[in-house]
Amino acid sequence: MQAIVGILKKILVPLIAFVVTVVLGVGLLLSGLLPFSLQLSTADDGSTAVAAEPEPTPTPLPYFQPPNELLELGGGIFYETGQRVVNLADPGGYRFLRISIVLEFLPDSPDFYTLTGEKRTAAEEAFRAEVDRQRPIIDNVLTDVLTSKTFDEIFTVEGKAKLREEIREELNRRLRNRYVQQVLFTDFVIQ
Repeated sequence: MQAIVGILKKILVPLIAFVVTVVLGVGLLLSGLLPFSLQLSTADDGSTAVAAEPEPTPTPLPYFQPPNELLELGGGIFYETGQRVVNLADPGGYRFLRISIVLEFLPDSPDFYTLTGEKRTAAEEAFRAEVDRQRPIIDNVLTDVLTSKTFDEIFTVEGKAKLREEIREELNRRLRNRYVQQVLFTDFVIQ
C-alpha cells in the first residue's frame, strides 16, 4: 500500500504543480499582469503566425486650418473668458496679474457672414454654446501660459503682443476644431 502511495506522490505532485503553473500563467496573461511580447494570430490557411505590427495612425495637423475664404472675410465671433487673477512666475511669487481676455473665433462656415439680425445672433449664441463645452481646455491653456510668464516678459507692449500670440497659438493647437483669430486683453493689471 505504501508503494502505491509513493508512486502516486511521484506522479501527482509534479502533475498538480504543472497544472497550477499553467493556470496561473494564463490567468496573469489574460489580466495583463504578465507581459506577452509575441501576439499570435491565425493566418488565412489556419496556421498560426506572428501578427504584423499595427499600422501607425496618421499625425493630425498641429491645429485646425480654416478655409482661406474665412480668413479673407475677417471678423469673427467674440467669446469672453472673464476676469482671472494669476500668480506670475517671478521669484518669490509676490507678483500677480489680473487680466480679462476676449477671444475672437472664426465661424465654422462662410455662410455665417450672410446672416443678419436674429439669425446671426442665434448663430453666434449657438457657436458660443459649442465653445462653452471646451471651456475647461481654454481655462487650462490660459492658466498655463499666464502663470509661466514673469513681470519682465509681459510688462512691455512687445511682451503683451508676444503673450497674445502665444495664447492664440496654444489655443489653436489644443482646440483642434476651432480657430482663434485674435486674442484681446480688455483688462491687464500687474501688481
